[in-house]
Amino acid sequence: MKFSFLTVIIIAIFNVAFSQTIVEKNFKPYFDKHGVEGCFVLFDPSDNEYIMYNLDICKTEYTPASTFKIPNSVIALEEGIIEDTNEIIKWDSTERSYKVWNQDQTLKTAIKYSCVWVYVKFADQIGIDKYQKYVEGFDYGNKNLNGPANSFWLEGDFAISAIQQVDFLKKFYFYELPVSKNSIDIVKDIIIIEKTDDYQISGKTGAGKYFNDQYIMWLVGYIEKDGKPYFYALNFTTADFNGKLNARFQITKDILIELGLI
Repeated sequence: MKFSFLTVIIIAIFNVAFSQTIVEKNFKPYFDKHGVEGCFVLFDPSDNEYIMYNLDICKTEYTPASTFKIPNSVIALEEGIIEDTNEIIKWDSTERSYKVWNQDQTLKTAIKYSCVWVYVKFADQIGIDKYQKYVEGFDYGNKNLNGPANSFWLEGDFAISAIQQVDFLKKFYFYELPVSKNSIDIVKDIIIIEKTDDYQISGKTGAGKYFNDQYIMWLVGYIEKDGKPYFYALNFTTADFNGKLNARFQITKDILIELGLI
């Protein structure tokens, strides 16, 4: 890919033996349009190049919130908690604030609707010790699961940066995690967000409490175009939880359009 850029820095990162290019680019107008401050990372493995906005924020760790549903789904499949996307997960009849949660689910609908009670149920069956082994095997975030055993990805000390999100997604996409190909393929199929004749966007949103009245908002995933993957992670903080949910998609798509990927 060819991009105009503000600064190009050649550095060695992620403990590899070769240099990778970081292009720092100004995506501030897209965030300003929604009144938020955040960061964006995109990695092009074919050019071994990172595009970044707000490098310091890209390196800052936050709770993964529902972006953890990508590895969490893989773990549930690996552990045999659920077999496939056809299996029905029975609703516990507890009324919750989101209407779409108040019904039976499948793995596909649970990730589509970000259905927390399904993943809490998985966590009760998996157990924190197994989760610890998986996050260490995945080298996911800070690997600190101190917090509620069945919702540590929502509250507690568990945290991940945008750069680390991209690093995990690369391993997920290229089958470099210590899990079966089948588990990864099932999850790949259920995280497709948008598909056209020219490209396909996959990913997962997340939103979690950050500090006082502030929330961290996420969108992470990858784009496939012309037979090539590009990995991305976006986050920003806001006090307006409901009002900024769609901003995750809008900012990301504006950036991808500028980069010529959609």
